[in-house]
Amino acid sequence: MAEDLLLTELCKICHTKPYKYCCPRCSSRTCSLPCLKRHKQWASCNGVRDPAAYVKRSDLATPKGLDHDYNYLTSIERQIDNAERNAESRGILLFDATQKPIRKKRRHPADGKVLLAKAIEQCRVVVDRAPQGMSRQKQNATRWDKRKRRVVWTVEWVHKNGSREIGICPETTTIDAAYAELATSNTKDTAAEAGRPTKKQKPNAEIPRPPVLAMKPQSEHVPTSPVVAQVPQASTPDQPSAPTVHFYLLLPSTPTPYRVLIPVSPTDTLSTALRDRLVLEFPTIYALKQPPDKLPTGFTTEEEYLRGIAEKGNIDKHLDGILNWADAWENDGGQKMGERGLDERALRDVLKKDLVREVE
Repeated sequence: MAEDLLLTELCKICHTKPYKYCCPRCSSRTCSLPCLKRHKQWASCNGVRDPAAYVKRSDLATPKGLDHDYNYLTSIERQIDNAERNAESRGILLFDATQKPIRKKRRHPADGKVLLAKAIEQCRVVVDRAPQGMSRQKQNATRWDKRKRRVVWTVEWVHKNGSREIGICPETTTIDAAYAELATSNTKDTAAEAGRPTKKQKPNAEIPRPPVLAMKPQSEHVPTSPVVAQVPQASTPDQPSAPTVHFYLLLPSTPTPYRVLIPVSPTDTLSTALRDRLVLEFPTIYALKQPPDKLPTGFTTEEEYLRGIAEKGNIDKHLDGILNWADAWENDGGQKMGERGLDERALRDVLKKDLVREVE
């Protein structure tokens, strides 16, 4: 059996058996515990993974890469806490640069955050929190309004031309009113910027006026008519009305190349539109001119997305993606399904029933 194997498939210590283990630090392959100990002795390797080792850029944005960085930061925090706890138990006071003892303060969440979390839970909105320091987490300014006792959401608006804009919207405001208020504020900002004097032109400087041209006197039989501003009239049944705007709520974290949109009624309040929905830090609402049955390329509705999952073959592919993610988590040091008392076949059946029930 060992004679048929290649040299790269054998243990690097004994060269007689196929390898079973891989050193986390130097990736040396061994077949047994004695060979592993011999490798550590010969190579002076401690077998501990090096957090500063070079990692390819393609491996950073993977579950394994993110878990590796998260475990490294968690281990540093754990070591600092253990050192402070050990110093306090031994009666050693820690001092900073100003020679003042450092008192470890207990971290309690602010009252506003507690009330905000309770209000979001009562609204039945599932908020998927982004990691600390991410741009999505920094842009989130959702807060609890104590005076009016309501949640003021941060909303990401995506316009027809694809541009994005962050706005503030109370939960009691309707979708169309919030979008109209956003457009009004943008118009005011544009007008204010247009009225500001430039750097070359001083505020008090006189603006040169163009020369007045001599006009020919009009004949007496031609009456002069005053200038009337052209005001757009309301559309009649015979005239085509202005293009309406359709609003859609983005469904995040979907294993599909398309962006899954949920149609939202313009007259619904934001709290009604977000009820029993999942958002990533804060909701993302698309304002498109296409109706749900004529979405542009790259978009799909939630109904079509769930119908595609329920079709034969697609649901198994969807479940395979979930289980593959779980396998990647196990390979990175997580607890295996068998150790947690879970059966892969039973788990697949339960997920399949839930997906089919959600489509029905």
